[in-house]
Amino acid sequence: MWASDPVIRRLALLFLITRLVLLAIGLAGQALLPPGKALTGENLRLEQRAPLPLDIWARWDSEWYLLIADRGYDATDAFNHLPVGYLPEDTAGFFPLYPLLIRALTPLVGAVGAGLLISNIALLAALWLLLAVARDLWGETFGTRAGFYAGTALLFFPFTLFHSAVYSESLFLALSLATFLLARKNRFDWAGLLAGLATLTRPFGALLAILVLLEWWRQRHRSRWGWTAVGGIVLALGLYMLFCYGLFGDALAFVHRQARWRGEMGLPGVAFVRWWQSGPTIHGAHGSVIELVMAILCLGSLPTAFRRLRPSLAWYLAACVTVPLCSTLWSFGRIASTFFPIYLLAAMVWAEDRPAMQRLWVTVGGVSAAAGMAFFAAGWWVG
Repeated sequence: MWASDPVIRRLALLFLITRLVLLAIGLAGQALLPPGKALTGENLRLEQRAPLPLDIWARWDSEWYLLIADRGYDATDAFNHLPVGYLPEDTAGFFPLYPLLIRALTPLVGAVGAGLLISNIALLAALWLLLAVARDLWGETFGTRAGFYAGTALLFFPFTLFHSAVYSESLFLALSLATFLLARKNRFDWAGLLAGLATLTRPFGALLAILVLLEWWRQRHRSRWGWTAVGGIVLALGLYMLFCYGLFGDALAFVHRQARWRGEMGLPGVAFVRWWQSGPTIHGAHGSVIELVMAILCLGSLPTAFRRLRPSLAWYLAACVTVPLCSTLWSFGRIASTFFPIYLLAAMVWAEDRPAMQRLWVTVGGVSAAAGMAFFAAGWWVG
């Protein structure tokens, strides 16, 4: 039983400690910092709120998920009065699985409570799945150490707050990990189903096709029809495109929404050009130095990933890192927090007795996450 596993208990305790610390810092930030745009009427903000300890986890994109959960995708009246020029089809940029789950649980715990419950259960599941994947890849002894370190890397990632907020990051992360683990075990039917659900959670779910196909290719002598697992991704994306066409008259409404907000897609590296053209700032949208550092670190990890990780993981990570850099650095760190091979790669290094790198990650990540939580709770843009 997973609850009797001492490593799981240690990860659960670490989860509890880090989330309580972030909660305390968020409450302090809400009380002490001047309010940002998410609280001053300059961005989407719904009328129905939750108690403050819950409300501080629902800012910025959270409002879109809550809006869709409450009113569906046709919710133009909610942002007609805002100074930001939103279009009716902008809701399409937020994929449906997460708001559907929120809607299902809202009668029990309220909308914000439902979002937080889903996110944190998914985060706990992701911690368990990281441990299971590490043990599957590297055996009981080394894999157990690496699995614990992978969970630690996730809980101290600089943008870890979004895995406990009303955001879809932790749900996507858990579904991605489960997809890989099932593919490893030659269960491509279930891997295809979960990959489809991941695709209905975030657009990057489509990149899981790389992971599934490469795992099937390595095991094709055991599973002749494993490649059909990609059908789950194709079906999920196709159904969502049909929905967008029926509601907005545009099957690619979610793509066009991203182009309006993040800029048109171009060649890899366009994001660095836009970063320079936007004018470097400490943090913000296209010109964030913090996001630039995150992008450089992720790019720098790719050679090591190809040397140390399975080809499926390395190529999946390469695609995940490269695709956002074809448009902008905006929110790159938050997006990168869902690339699970990063945590496995960090865990491998730490498990080889490199405590200095572990201390650096925990220190820098912890301080960054704390600062981010304070500003996020106060309504400032963090990621």
